[in-house]
Amino acid sequence: MPGRRAAGDAVLWGCCAGLIALEASDVRAAPAAETAAMAVLLAAAFALRRRRPFTALGLALGAAVVQAAVIALTPASTMLAAYLVPCAVLAFSAGRRREQNAPVVAMCSAAALATLAVLGLTWVRMGDLREALSGLTDWAGSVAVLAAVVVAPWLAGRYWRRHAELRTAGWAIAERMERARELDAERARLRERSRIATEMHDSLGHELALIAVRAAALEMAHEGGAREEAAALRTAAHGATLRLREIIGMLRQDAQQPEPGEPAAVAEDAAALVDRAVRAGLDVRLLREGPDPDPASPAGRAVHRVVQEALTNAARYAPGAAVTVRVARARDATTVEVADSGGAGGAPRAPETGGGTGLAGLRSLVEGMGGGFSAGAGAHPGGDDGAGAVGGEARGFTVSARIPDAGGEPPAAAPGGTETARRLRAARRSARRWLVTALAVPAGLAGGTVAAGFAALWYVGANSVLPADDYARLSVGQDRAAVERVLPRFDYPAREVADPPPAPAGSTCRFYLVEWENGLPPVYRLCFSGGRLAAKDTIVRT
Repeated sequence: MPGRRAAGDAVLWGCCAGLIALEASDVRAAPAAETAAMAVLLAAAFALRRRRPFTALGLALGAAVVQAAVIALTPASTMLAAYLVPCAVLAFSAGRRREQNAPVVAMCSAAALATLAVLGLTWVRMGDLREALSGLTDWAGSVAVLAAVVVAPWLAGRYWRRHAELRTAGWAIAERMERARELDAERARLRERSRIATEMHDSLGHELALIAVRAAALEMAHEGGAREEAAALRTAAHGATLRLREIIGMLRQDAQQPEPGEPAAVAEDAAALVDRAVRAGLDVRLLREGPDPDPASPAGRAVHRVVQEALTNAARYAPGAAVTVRVARARDATTVEVADSGGAGGAPRAPETGGGTGLAGLRSLVEGMGGGFSAGAGAHPGGDDGAGAVGGEARGFTVSARIPDAGGEPPAAAPGGTETARRLRAARRSARRWLVTALAVPAGLAGGTVAAGFAALWYVGANSVLPADDYARLSVGQDRAAVERVLPRFDYPAREVADPPPAPAGSTCRFYLVEWENGLPPVYRLCFSGGRLAAKDTIVRT
């Protein structure tokens, strides 16, 4: 690849240097020195055009400005148009490789000011205001050429860069989509592992806890061999619970928390959970306010999980405790509170914190849905509902959650569609914007400067016209001062009148336009001698 780039640079250098040498050999008497100097300068410019594109453009543009200055100071010289070719090539290269605007603006401004300064020196040296104003058209033409050979190719390079980005955007989008599919597959696998772990913990753990409760009841109700068998059953259920937690920990390794509203295996309400717990031997009461949330909705599944986990923990850590389940449905949220009176001995227990399951998992679920969650030791509700409370002592455990109805709904699509669509639209807008800029800016710059130059030329021409009435009032022998008072601001250059009739001997003549028009309009000639008007005549040019 570096070899091909070097070969391409060499070909461009050879073409540009060859054009300059070919044109110089036609218009220069001794072109060898100029051609050799430009060949060396262009070799340096094309060697730098990839790493320092603005430096390369500055070298080529500087050579063109120097040539313009030499042409202005020595009118006998001829401008070489081939100097402009490397400027256009290097300007296009700079536009493709760099985003900065300031270097090109600075170089073009400096070139225009340098050209204006050289032309200004020439006009001052001539001492003729009319020539200076007429010469503004030359400067406007040089600015128009600058816009055509530097600004336009540079903007075209910027557009080409944006267009190339648009062409390659499809491949980049395809690559991102492949990576996104791989990530989605991995996330789906992890979510499935997390869902299985959560389901095993919530469902099987709850069932094992109820088995342990039944075994404890049998152990208390029977003696002898039956009691020993019940104790063994309770011990086995406890061991199975511990083993279940180990398996869940392995399933959850490297897995993310399930998203809010993850489908549950069982769609049942809190009343069904409480009923099964009562049949297993737990002392549970259900208090409901308002309608129950839909068990199949995200909020209903979250309520199910909170009640199920709280009952499981009560059966496991507070056997024999009285449990109150309160489900209160408000306008846009459901409040769940599960409180127990504490186990035998009344010692409050610490909340469960193991492995991302249990209460920690509930906290993540509820808070992920935008709700609130709390769990800790506290007084079992007293008063009318205070069964099991002993003097209001704070020895029970309470799990509370506020679950909004909107929780778990998929987020609304971002305005403007997907990220891929937004990136593609941005690339297209950028390419279109630079295309319009590449067409409009050079045309506007060239048109504005040329219009200004022609406005100056019109001003000079209009102020070089001697009205016919004023010309008719002039008479031969009239005082020169009186004649000059009616003459226009500028006279017409004598060099523009080819082969005029012979003037009176010893007189100096001035020319004025009969009318301002294109082509070769007639002119008045006024000749002065000895401070008086010596002759007046009209010259028709063809």
